[in-house]
Formats: sequence, structure tokens, C-alpha cells
Amino acid sequence: MIQLISHLQQNLPVKARTWLHITSLAGVVLSSLASHWLSEFKTTPNSPHLAEMGIYIIIQFSVMGLFMLLAWATAPASNALKDFKLILIAAVIARVVLLDVAPYTSNDVDRYLFDGRIAYEGFDPYRVSHDAPELQELRAQWQPPQEHAKYVTLYPPVALSFFALAASADVDNAQLAWSAILLVSGLLTLYFSAQVLQKLGKLKHLPLVALSPLLILETGVGLHLDALSALTVIVAVYLWLHQRFVLTGIMIGIGMSTKILPMMLLLPFLFFLLGKKEFKTFVTLLASTIVAIASIYSLTIALGYHPVGSISVFFEKWRFASPLFNSLDAFISGYPLIFTLMTIATIICLLIGFFSLSSTPLASKDSKLGSCLQLALSVPLFLGPVLFPWYLMPLIPLLALRPNLYLIAWTLLMPLTYEVIGNFLCCQQWQPAQWPIIILGILYLITTIKLTKWLYQNKSQLKLKSHLSNDNQRMSTCR
Repeated sequence: MIQLISHLQQNLPVKARTWLHITSLAGVVLSSLASHWLSEFKTTPNSPHLAEMGIYIIIQFSVMGLFMLLAWATAPASNALKDFKLILIAAVIARVVLLDVAPYTSNDVDRYLFDGRIAYEGFDPYRVSHDAPELQELRAQWQPPQEHAKYVTLYPPVALSFFALAASADVDNAQLAWSAILLVSGLLTLYFSAQVLQKLGKLKHLPLVALSPLLILETGVGLHLDALSALTVIVAVYLWLHQRFVLTGIMIGIGMSTKILPMMLLLPFLFFLLGKKEFKTFVTLLASTIVAIASIYSLTIALGYHPVGSISVFFEKWRFASPLFNSLDAFISGYPLIFTLMTIATIICLLIGFFSLSSTPLASKDSKLGSCLQLALSVPLFLGPVLFPWYLMPLIPLLALRPNLYLIAWTLLMPLTYEVIGNFLCCQQWQPAQWPIIILGILYLITTIKLTKWLYQNKSQLKLKSHLSNDNQRMSTCR
């Protein structure tokens, strides 16, 4: 597919390319506007369309994804921002029109806002669950999801502070306030992605971020926290490229205190610095990250909170759309399962470290660091017991750094798991089908085979480079 996109970028007639490009941008905006229609189905009591909502959502994500690919194939072969004005305008419109849409891909926002309100009222949401007697009046007013009632919050302190900020706007306006926070976050992600891609000479890949269905819809109609996580990831990469290593570490620390996943950026960054023998920068990046995390959690504890929450319950109880975990869980459980997952994670992390050590700077044409960053963020998602589509949002800005078929396919196939929503909305039955998991499992298998082949080929190249380097050293010594 990458070759097809490249062929179209180079060989389409100018007039056809212009019309296809405008059509693709209009298609993305219309797909986004369709959210108002779907939202009305979801909020209409006894709507006859509720049972088909999952299929409608899959169609919406798929159509927008196809228009995104068409926009990418017809994007200007330029590195000047002024040539991407139409894409940026379409991207902003597609996000802004979702500001007042009621969410329909999950009810997570209700959990976020009630957690935030609990904190705003002076209770500790890490210790007080939604069904606590002292919250009876608040519960009647805010009506948080019943299925979450027994569990205290699991969200890190920075996330909780944003929840509390939105919830301070009272029950009638809290959701709009949260939507506005995420809209600003989405627009900033777009801005920093454009800056990073331009600096790397890869602005032609901007449509993969600007028009991404996951970034647009999961920010606007999912209202998911992961939009903030995506922002911290691309800001950290931006700061890294500008060699602001203290701020890079602080941003990674803030990202980890929002939703853990950005922490994985440290792995390729630190190994890259070790490979370049930049030990002072290594210490600076690591220390600034630790200080940022320690400061945030110390302040949280000083304010009287106990920021542990129910993260362990989450991993013990929830299972969703994780082919590898489901396959292993069918044969082993308990400590053998944990040991197996830890072994796989260790092997992948060592491989990431190995290739980060020998990578050139991110701005270099042949740098593998972009792929290492993608792989590092993928590890927890690949191995975890739960994988909802919006968990992939922080990967999208990294995808544009070094586009690859397998990551694109992953982001386009994950919305297939929304088939479960129809039964949940119409009949309150959470019964995920197996066919999306099988499709994702096949993708995982193909990706693993391809990745193994890529690792083997690059390992051979490294050996050759090492051999040539040793020969050159010997020749220099003889001279």
C-alpha cells in the first residue's frame, strides 16, 4: 500500500490530483459531521437504530480512514506549511464541529467528570468509590456509570486535575468544558505535529495526523483522555528535536502522570543517548523525568490524596480486544502468564534498545529512531489485557514520522471492535464478538513475521558495519 500511495503521489495528473484531494478533504469533514446524526440515535430513547450503532460507527471510522488515505496520496509533495492550508482548514473544521456532540463510543467521560467532581468537593477519589454513602447526593445529580460504581479511580494525578477543572463548571456545563479542553489539546497536537514533520522534511505525511479518524473522532465524540496523552507525546518529540532535553524529560513525566504510556518514550531516547556516548544528556533526561514525576506525586500526596487507585483491579478484571493476551490466557494463568508476558516484553525492549543504540538522529533520512519510538509505545498495547481503539491515539503522531503499513492497518482495524456497542446500547449486554479479535490476531501474526525479518536484515547490516569499522581501524593502525 505504501508503494501505491507513493506511486499516486508521483504520477497522478495535476487536475485529477487536485479534485481527488478536495474530495478527500470534503469527505473527512462530512464524515465528522455525520457524528451529529449518530449522536441523535444514541440520545433518542428507544431509537430503532440503537442495535445497529456499532455497524454505523465502524462505517464512519472506515469511510473517514479511506478519505484520510486518499488525502495522503494526493497531498502536496512539499515541505512548506502554506501548501497544506486546505488540509489544515479541513482538519480544524472536522474537530470544531464536534464540540457539542454527545459522546457515543463510550461513557468514559461520565466516569472522568464524576471522579473530578469528587476531588473538587474535597474527597479522595483514590479511596472513595462512586457507591460510597457520603456521595449519595452527588451521585443522584451526576449519575455516573453503574458498572464503575464499586471501583475507585485509576487515573494519574494530572488527568484527575483536568477532570476536576472540567467538573468545576457544574453538572450542566462540565461535559462542554471537558470537550473544550480536548479540542484545544487536539488542535495543539495538530500544530506540534506539523512543526515536527516540517523540521524532519516529512510534511507530506501530515494528513495521517490531521485527518486521522482516531484522533478526530475519539477526541470529539469519544471525549477520551488519550487526546491529552497524544499531545504530550508529540510535544516531547518536538522538544527532543530542538535539543531541549530538560523540558523533554519534564514533558514525558507530565505525560506519564496523565496516562502512563508516554513513559515508553524514554526507552529509545535513553538507549540512543547511550549509543552516542552522551552520558551527561542521558542523566539530564532521566533526572528531569524522575523529578517531574516525583514533584507531581509529592504535591498530590501533600494535598491529601493517595494516588494508587484501582489500577490492579483494572488488569485483573477487564479483558477486551487483545489477541495475544487472550491466546495466552486460554492456556496459562497466574504467575506463568505474567512471567511469559514479562519475558516477551523484555525481549522486545532489548531489541528496541539494541536498534536505538545504533540509530542516527531522528532528523536523519535513514534514522530508525522513529520506528523504535513507535515500537516502544506499542509494547504495552500489544501485551496488555485490554485494548480499546482510543488507546492507539498517542501512536498516531509517531506514525507520521515513519509511516508503515502495519501500524496504519492497526489504527484502521481497531474500530471494528465497536461492533459491541449496538448490543450494549439497545440491550445493556456487553458481548464482544470474536471476529474482530481474529482479524487483529492475523494482523499481529503478519506484523511479527515482518518485524522478525526486518530485525534480522538490520542485524546483518550492523554486523557488516561493525566489521567494516574494525577493518578501517586496523588499516589506520597499520598506516
